[in-house]
Amino acid sequence: MYNPAAIMLANLRALFGAMVDIVLLRRGPEQLPVSSALLYTVVALSIITSCFFVLVTPVTLPLALAQGVVSAAVMLLWFRTALRIANKSERFLQTMTAIFGVNVLFVPVMVPLYGAMLPYIEKANPANPPPAALLIITLMFGLWALWIEMRIVRAAFECPWIGALLIVIGEFFASGLVLMMLFGGPQAST
Repeated sequence: MYNPAAIMLANLRALFGAMVDIVLLRRGPEQLPVSSALLYTVVALSIITSCFFVLVTPVTLPLALAQGVVSAAVMLLWFRTALRIANKSERFLQTMTAIFGVNVLFVPVMVPLYGAMLPYIEKANPANPPPAALLIITLMFGLWALWIEMRIVRAAFECPWIGALLIVIGEFFASGLVLMMLFGGPQAST
C-alpha cells in the first residue's frame, strides 16, 4: 500500500544518514540526490535551526529568523555565482544540499558551546579566560565544521584546499557584510 508519509520519513532518514556520512568523511556531496525539493527542505531546516541562537543571545526570534533568511540567501547566491563562474553550475543542488544539511547537524552542537563562551567573549577579561576544555572543544567543533565545508567546496569546484578555504572565507565575509549592512552590529545567529 502506498504511504506518502512513510516514504517521506524513509527519505529523511536516508538524508540524515548521508549527512552524517559527509560529516564523518565517508561520503561527499556528489553522492546526494539532485533535488530542488531536498535543497528547499534543508535550507528551511537550516534557517529554523539558526533561530536556536535566540536561546543564548539577546536576539529576538523575528530578528534571528530574518538574519537566517538573509544568510541563507547570501550563501545560495554566493555559491550559485561561484559555480557558474567555474562552469560547474550542475553541482549547485548537491553542493548546497550538503552545506546546508551539515549546518543543520552542527548548529545544535554549536549553540550551547557558543552560549557557554558568550560571557567570556562579551567581557574579554584577560584575568578571567574561558576554561581551557570549553575553549578547546568549541575550537575543535568550529574547525571540524570549517573542514567539512571546505571538503564539500573542494569536491564541488575540484580545486585545491587553499581555493576551497578562500571560497568559504569569501562567503563568510560576504554574509557578514550583508548582515551588518541590513541589521547593523555584530550578528549572533549567522
